[in-house]
Amino acid sequence: MSHDLFSSANQRIDFGGEGDRPPVPPIFLRHVGTWQGEYIKTDTRGQFLSSFVGTFTVNIEGITYRQTNRYTYADGRRLQLDFEGIFEQGILKMSSSSYSDFAAIAWDAGQETIGFRVVKTQDDACIEFMETMMLRSADHRVRSTQAYRNGVFDGISFIEETRISL
Repeated sequence: MSHDLFSSANQRIDFGGEGDRPPVPPIFLRHVGTWQGEYIKTDTRGQFLSSFVGTFTVNIEGITYRQTNRYTYADGRRLQLDFEGIFEQGILKMSSSSYSDFAAIAWDAGQETIGFRVVKTQDDACIEFMETMMLRSADHRVRSTQAYRNGVFDGISFIEETRISL
C-alpha cells in the first residue's frame, strides 16, 4: 500500500503564499530539543487503553528535519522510531526508516499550533492520524491525536510534554 500525502499536500490545505515565508516556519524551530511525557491512548468512548513514557528528540539543520522517538513501556519493553523530512514551501514532508510505508506532512496551523497528518501501514492495516501540537510555553507542549484504522475511528491519544534539553 502506498500513501501519497506529499504530491497533493498543497491541494488539500491552503498554505497561503510562499514569497514572504521562510523555508522553515519559525514554530518548528521552537520545537527543537528533547521532549518527554506520558502518551495515553483511549478507545472510541474515551476509556483508557494503554500508556507509555515517550522521549522525542527533534533536530533541524537547514531544511532537513530529524526526529527520534524512544518509548518505554510499563513491562520494560523499549522501542525507538526514526523519522526524517524536508521543508518544502513551508510544509514539512516526512518519511521514516522505521516503517516501510509511512508518509506525513506537518504545517504551521497558527496560534502556536502545528497540524500533523500521518498515513502508514501497520499490522496489515491502514493507520491514519490527525494530530494537533500546541506549544503552551517555551518548554511545555500538548499533543492530541485522532486515530483511524482502515478508515474507522479508533480512538484518541494525548500527551503533555516538557522540554528536558535543547
